[in-house]
Amino acid sequence: MKPTRVLTLLALALSGSLILPVVAYWVGGKIVGAYAGPRGLATYIGSIYRDAADGSPLALAMVTGPVLVAAIWALRGWGLRHFLARPARNNIPE
Repeated sequence: MKPTRVLTLLALALSGSLILPVVAYWVGGKIVGAYAGPRGLATYIGSIYRDAADGSPLALAMVTGPVLVAAIWALRGWGLRHFLARPARNNIPE
């Protein structure tokens, strides 16, 4: 795997596991109010990781979302190149 792809996947994993929960905590605090946990952000991130480990679909979507979007986008590009770039097959014998 190319080093740029590894760095991209690492950045996406970092954004899904750290940056996205922090942004969700901040936006939730502005819209809904302060999180009720005893340690605020640490409790919020801990509950997301605990829910993800328990298999909660919403927590898994938050943590793995950016990587999954990139993987789906790459598969889409592969499919377009693979299926649309094929030469046309004519059944007319020469």
